[in-house]
Amino acid sequence: MLNKTVHFYRYFLMRNSLLMGIKNRSYALTGNTKTSSDSDLDLMRSRLIYQSRKRGILENCIIFTTFADKYVKTFNCEQLQKYDALINSKFDEWDLYAWSIGSKPAPQEFDNDILTLLKNHVQKKS
Repeated sequence: MLNKTVHFYRYFLMRNSLLMGIKNRSYALTGNTKTSSDSDLDLMRSRLIYQSRKRGILENCIIFTTFADKYVKTFNCEQLQKYDALINSKFDEWDLYAWSIGSKPAPQEFDNDILTLLKNHVQKKS
């Protein structure tokens, strides 16, 4: 019985993933990508919006969710990559929070137009 169940789920997952086009999809755009299709950018936008909502601390959930809802849909490929690098960096959530409210200077690699836009967004909300 268990063997039949396992085979059914394997068949079901394989069939549905092929129908939905999910098989072997890469979610990270890294390096210098000169051309990105609209579907790749839409996928990256969706991932970044989701990751903005699921932060480690409540303060960042609120900040990054409202920021992503307002701006990520209008970002180009370069801006999306900068935002991706910012929220998925090696630094912890408290560092991101301190940079976004302006209480701590950000490292040079993140001190760019996206962080400036984020700081302005935070100051307008408070």
